[in-house]
Amino acid sequence: MRNLILSFAILSFLPLTAQALPIDWNGVFGVDTTLIDNFRRIKETTDRTSTNTGSQESPLAAGSKENASFQSYIFRLQPTMIINDAASLKGEISTNYGRGGRLGDDSTRTATARDASFGSTLYTHNTTNGDTIVINQLYAELYSDAATWLIGRQSFNWGLGAVYNDGSDRWDRFATARDGISGKIKIGNFQLTPYWAKIAQTNFTRASRIREFGASVLYDNVERDLAFGLLYGKKESNTQSTAISGDTNNDSTNTSLGETNVKITDLYLSKKFGDLSFAVEVPIMSGDIGNYFENGTVAKYKAKAILLESAYKISEKWKLQIFAGQVSGQGAGGTDFEAMYLHPNYQIANLMFRYDLRSISSGAQIYDSYVHNATYAKLGASYSTGKWDWDAALIWAKADQVAETGKVSYNHTTGKTFTAQSTQSDDLGTEIDLGFNYKWNQEVHVGGSAGYLMTGDYYAYTNDPAQKNNADNTFVLQLRTSIDF
Repeated sequence: MRNLILSFAILSFLPLTAQALPIDWNGVFGVDTTLIDNFRRIKETTDRTSTNTGSQESPLAAGSKENASFQSYIFRLQPTMIINDAASLKGEISTNYGRGGRLGDDSTRTATARDASFGSTLYTHNTTNGDTIVINQLYAELYSDAATWLIGRQSFNWGLGAVYNDGSDRWDRFATARDGISGKIKIGNFQLTPYWAKIAQTNFTRASRIREFGASVLYDNVERDLAFGLLYGKKESNTQSTAISGDTNNDSTNTSLGETNVKITDLYLSKKFGDLSFAVEVPIMSGDIGNYFENGTVAKYKAKAILLESAYKISEKWKLQIFAGQVSGQGAGGTDFEAMYLHPNYQIANLMFRYDLRSISSGAQIYDSYVHNATYAKLGASYSTGKWDWDAALIWAKADQVAETGKVSYNHTTGKTFTAQSTQSDDLGTEIDLGFNYKWNQEVHVGGSAGYLMTGDYYAYTNDPAQKNNADNTFVLQLRTSIDF
């Protein structure tokens, strides 16, 4: 005891030499409320979704309500720790799925012993408990004279963000993530970025792994307002890989893709001529996507998209925008897989493609929605006063591919094949969008948006000549606020 007291006395007089490394905390927190009227997009009130795989009808929720109302939040915390002049540690922390969650989402409550014993007896004590903390990114950034190296779980962006998107915008709920290593090698106006990543591995042998590797080259000349580049990469899985599987043929049995060898070639160009600017991205998928159709045959992957974004600055306050694109779909009777799905952050409208409306009744993730199977054009205008930003747009779209009578067709909404009993319309509809954003101060933003979709007959398809639906218009309203820090 005497020695212990003496030890504490000596320690109390020793200088404290340990020093904590400073951490720079950045991030976003936002809350929104959304109302979607007539989310089924049809006039009929009878739910027939369970009778036909090819139907575009969204199922009714319990209570047979056709309107949806939900609130969500987005939260991402992005710490940066500077180790020394040659190294930094960076990360991103969020909660639940999609960098946030829903207000009232209690995914852990029913798993507790208390609720298992008492059930609804403790209704007044039920609380909103989310999932555990999620590590979206955690990587070391190492600096040298020749290159900057990123090692760990990191995000990545290319071009317009149509395929690879780092989720840097305020309300982006997803980000392309890689577990691996990448380099940034700068040579004049050129930047070379090689990368290698492991996507999944169900055991510790090579036979079960999915990996991705490739490189991008970008020329970026700020003085000439010109940028162009090429990304080429491969995504491979081996024969025993079971990490990715699906039920494409709707036989209630999930089948693994098995061995795959998918290649992506992504072209990008942007240029500015005074007040006129434009950017083009062309991602092309090729190679083998494995046993996608569950018929024991390796399917070829042949998908592409052509995307254009342009803007003309009329004055310091007014700007006109024109967006256009063609995103390939899966053709009826085809044996190759030809459907392209863009990144969920890359959206063209306030309602069309933005939400997975089938998830409203199931309570699944409503933001898992992707621009796909479409040829579209968007004419927009924006007005900015510094504090206020206003925008409006008109969007028209039609389907690239549709179901055809007597042929094995593809439901792009569900990812299922079916034999078509009738031919589907290609009219996706026309949408009118409005939106505003008020900058309360540098950190706080308050905004809102609205979208009115004059629904096309594509969404009225039932694949049943005896029971036809009629398309009906729908609209969305949203209010939101966010804090940047």
